[in-house]
Amino acid sequence: MRSPSGWPEVPCARCGTRVPGLGWGERCASCQGELSRRASRLARRISIPTTLLVALYVTLRLPPLDIARFYGVVAVLVTYIVVHKVVHRVALEVLSR
Repeated sequence: MRSPSGWPEVPCARCGTRVPGLGWGERCASCQGELSRRASRLARRISIPTTLLVALYVTLRLPPLDIARFYGVVAVLVTYIVVHKVVHRVALEVLSR
């Protein structure tokens, strides 16, 4: 079966399985899913300790006011989200080589 562009099916860059509609140098859905799971696991392992360190810093440095505690909690949550996203993206780039 030929792809819509007229080229024959090409193999996955990682496992070699021929998948219709796959471009040269791309990975199949199962390989991409495995790579994403590995990157997510690594991102979680890095972002949780980082967030705990930020939470410890916020606990020790902020005054005991309600609004300061609220912003401290928001900062800790944002830290987790940002670090997780950044590490996941970098891990995908590094692991895909």
